[in-house]
Amino acid sequence: MPITETITDTFRTNELDPMNHRKDHDGRFYSISQSVKKQLFTGGGLPKEYKELSETLNGLSIMVRKPAIELITYLNKTNFDAPVTRYVLYGKTGSGKSISLAHILHYGSNAGMVLVHVPWVPNWVRFPKGCTPSVIHPNMYDHPIESVEWLRHFSTQNGLLMQKLELKTTETYTWSKREMTAAGSPLSELIDLGMNRAKYATDCVAALLGELKKAAVSKRCRVLVVIDGFNAFFSPRSKVQREDKSIVLPTEFVLTDAFLSLTRNDWTNGAIVVSVDASALPLELRESPLPRYQLGKQGFEHLDPFIPIEVPNYSEKEFHSQIDYYIERNWLQQPKARTDRGRAELSFTSGNHPLSLMKLVAPY
Repeated sequence: MPITETITDTFRTNELDPMNHRKDHDGRFYSISQSVKKQLFTGGGLPKEYKELSETLNGLSIMVRKPAIELITYLNKTNFDAPVTRYVLYGKTGSGKSISLAHILHYGSNAGMVLVHVPWVPNWVRFPKGCTPSVIHPNMYDHPIESVEWLRHFSTQNGLLMQKLELKTTETYTWSKREMTAAGSPLSELIDLGMNRAKYATDCVAALLGELKKAAVSKRCRVLVVIDGFNAFFSPRSKVQREDKSIVLPTEFVLTDAFLSLTRNDWTNGAIVVSVDASALPLELRESPLPRYQLGKQGFEHLDPFIPIEVPNYSEKEFHSQIDYYIERNWLQQPKARTDRGRAELSFTSGNHPLSLMKLVAPY
């Protein structure tokens, strides 16, 4: 009985601009250039396994999936004179939320929007690199090192656009008796100060976010906020401790306060896309992937109203595209993977779950 091969050449699209992605491109991969990858994802934004695999396979490709198409459709039709709309991606851990956010980041960059991107909030909550009590905000805590890293990430993603926009501060910021950033200074001065003076970095982030909000309202720029693991801001605990060993809550971080201010819908000329994920919370709070559960009462009320968008497991079409991609890149070399029966086994074993499939075929 002859073996029937199941592989097509329809798993790729030549449409490389996310602004043009629509239903016709569903389930197809598009390639991202090395320069765009360097600009958008040097400071984070791709899951570790996905980033390592793209480097092994010598090129970054992202599958165009329905959640991203739905978001792009919404964004293309947005009335930017209305208060910002909040979108919440949800789904099982490993279903592809971070990759959908990466797709939307690329969209925002191509659309000429200023990107305000937090690659993974739990890093600030669970793996802090040295929090310090805030000098300016009583009973609050700074993340000096993470703030420097985030300002560098912002600068890498938006450097050329910020030069073109020539945004300036609307108020004077006093850092010490000798140091200040005067009203009318380029925002780049605020960013440079934060990157060079870790002591002031967290407050520079807060000031920058406030200035971008004002600039958007006054139509000097359009802002796209993208935050992965947003629900970690409302986690019931963190790894940060006070001197008396009591736990500092994430809501007591200056960074949390700054990003929660930015994700309110009290401004215009922007959009907010966040994800919630069970892995962003402690183990005992991972029963359901639904936004109401993941955000808790405080987080849900903060974002309400929002548009929920589920990122599900692969559809049959997406599953076959993913297998075709692995075969084309010689990552999946088992001949059985080219057959209907072999694919049925992979589909059953992985449950069409993207991360499980990636791990399943790794040594295949």
